[in-house]
Amino acid sequence: MLGSIMLGRLRKTLFLTATGAVFCLSGNSIAAAPPPAQVPNSSSPAITPGFVVLTQPVKVKIAYGETVLPVGMKLPVVSSDATSIRVKYMGELQTIPIAAARLEGSAAEVDPGPSETPPIVPTKPAAVPSTTPDTQLQVSLQPGYDSRMQGGDISMRELQLLLSSHCSEGVDLSGSGTKIYNGVTYLMDSEQAAANLGLAHSVASRVPVAAPGFPKNSVYYIGYDGAFEGHFNRIYLMTDTANKVVAIQLVDEHPKGRWKSAAALAAATWSTYNFINARMRASDTARVQAVSKRQGNIIVIDTQVYQRVRTRVGRKNVDRYEEQENAKLFIPTPFARIILHCARIGLSKT
Repeated sequence: MLGSIMLGRLRKTLFLTATGAVFCLSGNSIAAAPPPAQVPNSSSPAITPGFVVLTQPVKVKIAYGETVLPVGMKLPVVSSDATSIRVKYMGELQTIPIAAARLEGSAAEVDPGPSETPPIVPTKPAAVPSTTPDTQLQVSLQPGYDSRMQGGDISMRELQLLLSSHCSEGVDLSGSGTKIYNGVTYLMDSEQAAANLGLAHSVASRVPVAAPGFPKNSVYYIGYDGAFEGHFNRIYLMTDTANKVVAIQLVDEHPKGRWKSAAALAAATWSTYNFINARMRASDTARVQAVSKRQGNIIVIDTQVYQRVRTRVGRKNVDRYEEQENAKLFIPTPFARIILHCARIGLSKT
């Protein structure tokens, strides 16, 4: 009997205690309970906006097709997640693997996770502004850039003739900072070059260059319309694989009122009148003039193509030649040496 009474009191005590606890929690839950703590996801590295430097080549899709971003290229970070980083390249967002990049310009670290191999250290410094650019930047070319191309012997020989009197063959990868044209220097980022030329507002596309004598699969041009030096209507920024300027060409595609006599063009025996676009005269009724000169560390090649116009004067036919296109190509001597090297190999028969 006594045991039953004690058991009943114990049950009542437990019930009241539990009930009081419920009332206590329900009456103070909003005021007392702290907001749930946000636990960071340990698998997602936090990246403060900054820059990444590629430690591996990365292939990306761009407006004209595909390109390979080379080791050592520096890109601004937009965002990231556990496996990839979104960066800005040529005005567009590109996604690259987190294991292919190293963060710079921020206190945050990129942790690609455990790896069986150590990270790859780029052999070239990142493309960063410097007071001593010659020690910072090098031209970026694809492996096999100097392998032989099929055809194009005439253009390569003409490049050799125009360049060899001003510099010798070599593979000089330095020379950054050389002034090319109107505030644009050798190996300057193409977007910065466009801004310096007042072209940043223009819409342009990047096109591969497959011209004889130029490094194979390694150079591109970005074309802009405008007005340059009074009569040129188009400018081409030639770039390497890292989107750095290696040469500039001005083109007047519609010269007006420029004529020459047959006698004045008697020595015009050239064939190529636009080396970047690999344009050559199509028949004997056309004449091409080409001259080169050195201005400091820049070699300038001027070319003009003329088309014959035959008119009848009395009993005689008189030939005059009307200018059809004029191009002016600015090549820094370090890049000219590379062109001479590529042209020699391209013309070799072994």
